[in-house]
Amino acid sequence: MSTAEVHSPPQTPGLTRTPKKRSFFANIPPGTVALYIGVILFLLITVIPIYWIVLSAFTPITELFTTPLNYIPVHPSFINFQTVAQIVPLDQQFINNTLLSVLSAAFSVLVSLLAAYAFARISFPGSNILFLGLLISGYLPTISIIIPLFQMFENLSLLDSIQGLVILLVSFLMPTSVWIMTSFVRQIPVELEEAGQIDGANFLSIFWHVIIPVLRPSIATLFLINLVASWQEFFFPLIFSRSDASATLTLGITQAAVNPQYQTVAWGNEAAMGLIVIAPIFIITIVFQKQIVEGLMAGSLKG
Repeated sequence: MSTAEVHSPPQTPGLTRTPKKRSFFANIPPGTVALYIGVILFLLITVIPIYWIVLSAFTPITELFTTPLNYIPVHPSFINFQTVAQIVPLDQQFINNTLLSVLSAAFSVLVSLLAAYAFARISFPGSNILFLGLLISGYLPTISIIIPLFQMFENLSLLDSIQGLVILLVSFLMPTSVWIMTSFVRQIPVELEEAGQIDGANFLSIFWHVIIPVLRPSIATLFLINLVASWQEFFFPLIFSRSDASATLTLGITQAAVNPQYQTVAWGNEAAMGLIVIAPIFIITIVFQKQIVEGLMAGSLKG
């Protein structure tokens, strides 16, 4: 038997279909692409000013505003840091800044922990109104109450003192601290405290041996957050400090900004002083970043 041969039709040159190459972004959802673009823009907005501060700090004033701009120091130098060390009492201001930050963070956490336990566990008339009023007080513009605060601190002889600044910072850290800590306390099962009461433990024993151990990650997180907020505080030291006895590193930025030789703004000195201010808190944030995130996540996932 003969078999019929089937011939495929000849293909016309130049009309052969080739598979189209899909773009890499075609496999990514549009929402993800928009998210990536937003993150990149946010990083640029955040990183570029920091990079410019570092660049200005290590660039001599004669090369800082050359045309075209140098994005890498041509002759890197520590001259700006040496000038700042001669103008600003760095050692005294660093001690003041450290005392102010540590004491403010510690007292704000302690007071907010006690207040948060009262709001979360004790039912008393007007507790919700008091809690709401405390939160609203945190949104008051500081400038609106600065004059009565200044007069009150002057009458109490608290001007130009570290203890006065600590009182101010603790009072302004309290609304947010109480709000955060209250949410943490409310997530602790009441059965833990009831078990302690059955065993005959009093309030202080339950608070010390039950509440605080459970809240330890949250307490550490809140302490670090308040430490960062206190370290970078500028407005209160500017108004309530009168001498180097209570001046902080943030005030040193204004002292280093004036060029005594040319009576102009010393941008290099100001950048060097700004780098000195942010370096310690930047290191603390990087070192304890994991603990901060874990503490915040623990508070949001419990319950």
